Amino acid sequence: MKRLRWQILVVAVTLVVVAVLLLSQQPALAPALSRPSSGGIYSEGVIGSLGRLNPLLDWNNPTDRDVDGLVFSGLVKFDAHGLPQPDLAESWGATPDGTVYNFTLRPNAVWQDGTPVTSDDVIFTIDLIKSSSFFPQDIKSLWNEITVTKLNDQNLKFTLPEPFAPFLDYLTFGLLPKHILCSTGERKFQYQPGRLGSV
Repeated sequence: MKRLRWQILVVAVTLVVVAVLLLSQQPALAPALSRPSSGGIYSEGVIGSLGRLNPLLDWNNPTDRDVDGLVFSGLVKFDAHGLPQPDLAESWGATPDGTVYNFTLRPNAVWQDGTPVTSDDVIFTIDLIKSSSFFPQDIKSLWNEITVTKLNDQNLKFTLPEPFAPFLDYLTFGLLPKHILCSTGERKFQYQPGRLGSV
């Protein structure tokens, strides 16, 4: 019996020594504080060649679509869970019957040249979609049935002929600057460094 107690004592002391050694060998974990930095360079690899930096002309080129998605903003965007989030729109609301949507643009949204993004840019881009030969016919048909009304420079109204649940999906297209492109024909849409894109 005395011998058994001695063995238990040896095992207990050994366990304590091993535990102390293991705990002393653990690296000290400092809390990691990550802070985003402003500016810098963003790199993304794409397969294919870049043809045009214009969201209205990128339907047939996935590389153009990928780059345009980084350069141009729409009224809304969707998060990783598929939920609509504000992009150039600050907020929006719909009538209970789902036929009228009112949107308010972010007051601080500007083009690279400092010109504010306005309701005119939204209407200009939608008019180009309606008349474009590059867009699929079903999208053009949808926009031809929707009435877009400018309420003021920051607010606009979309009136649908009937409720259409995925309507917000159709507001992710990249906006184009009317003040730069209003006198440019559809065939002449080309990228001019430093002039297109919104922030």
